[in-house]
Amino acid sequence: MAATFILRTDKTEGDATLFVRIQSRTPKINIRVSTGLEVDIEAWNKSLTSAKALTAFRKEEGKGKGKELYQKLDAISALIDSLIAEGIELTTEIVKSRMNDIVYAEQIEAEKKRQQEEAERLAAEQATNLNGFIEQYINECETGKRKKKGGTLNISPGTIKSYKGFKAQFDLYQTERFKVIDFDDVTVEFYNDFRSFLEDKKYSPNTVARMIKILKTICYAAENLKLIDASNIRTGFEVVYRDVDNVYLTEERIQQLYDLDLSNRPAWDKVRDVFVVGCLTGQRVSDYKRINAKMIVRLTDGHDYIKLKQEKTGNIVYIPLDDRVKAIIDKNGGAMPKVHDQKINDYIKDIGEHLKWTETVAIEEQKGSMEYTANKRFCDMLKTHTCRRSLATNMYKAGSSLSSIMAITGHANEQQLKTYLKLNEAEKSMLAMKDKYFTKLKVAK
Repeated sequence: MAATFILRTDKTEGDATLFVRIQSRTPKINIRVSTGLEVDIEAWNKSLTSAKALTAFRKEEGKGKGKELYQKLDAISALIDSLIAEGIELTTEIVKSRMNDIVYAEQIEAEKKRQQEEAERLAAEQATNLNGFIEQYINECETGKRKKKGGTLNISPGTIKSYKGFKAQFDLYQTERFKVIDFDDVTVEFYNDFRSFLEDKKYSPNTVARMIKILKTICYAAENLKLIDASNIRTGFEVVYRDVDNVYLTEERIQQLYDLDLSNRPAWDKVRDVFVVGCLTGQRVSDYKRINAKMIVRLTDGHDYIKLKQEKTGNIVYIPLDDRVKAIIDKNGGAMPKVHDQKINDYIKDIGEHLKWTETVAIEEQKGSMEYTANKRFCDMLKTHTCRRSLATNMYKAGSSLSSIMAITGHANEQQLKTYLKLNEAEKSMLAMKDKYFTKLKVAK
């Protein structure tokens, strides 16, 4: 057993938090993590004096007693042994996250029961007004009653979070406008006023567009139940996404990043490995972070591919296996290093600065109705989504067709994909030079 439980306090009475200490020689682990479980200090210390005392403590029933406590501690020990056996690299964050399912099992179960009861109540009493339907719609997404288009996959947690964000803004709009919006009030006049409300809050154009898109999605669902005629919404509620000026890594910079010696910076090294894999596979961060050796398959053309089911869409894509991706997978024991998205966003900027990717880039930005040009360093614009843009752009520069790129990235249509192609005017002109028309001309060198 790799886990032992300790108190880290000088007090001799009262309650204190138990910590789990995880020690292992192979693999090498030595970390301490708070379990979040409180224990009576005197009773705990007494239980450690002998095997008989420990047995007695483990049998004590009642809230805060040893029997209930050790049920959780034994489950935590078994969990840690299982994680080590699976070869998962343990960090404080991973252990804490997985322990919470045990420590707060009762609360989690109670919340699930509450959601189920709420879903049953809403199902029994179909909402007939817009605010009630929005609440019901989100609840059905959370409980799995409402599925993605196609009817087999659950709505992703990220999408549900977006729905809740929309509901919060919709509620605030009604509060500030001193009115309650029902189905009959969803007119073009409302659309224009709701957009103005969001723009006054200084939300970006794409945030406003996302809010309008969610509203339309919910109204279409209500239309299926004949609660609203959504014809005016279908034609009059324009969803206007702005092409965001984001940078991408060229093939040369991806190779420079891959070749960088970070053996003395293990945190940077993990982020670099994950980021390079992202740039060479073109997936969303939720997908490229979980790429592993088990996903590698050989197709009938004799080449190796990564077979991946995309988390957001459920689509299966086959990504040609780059040698650098294979090397990174092997280097990390058959999987990606465990690192949080925010750490990737933070450290990749530092790594970019270390590589002197500090040239100034002029970016057109908009907050609310105000448009302006912001000058930013290239390295400061790097983030998890840069990877997806990098592969799409590099494939396009290399002459790949949009359909070929879509086969890898999983984009639903060319219009979506085109927003990812981040070429400046000079790069676009150099691509045009390769066109058959220009190859017929005599161009000065």
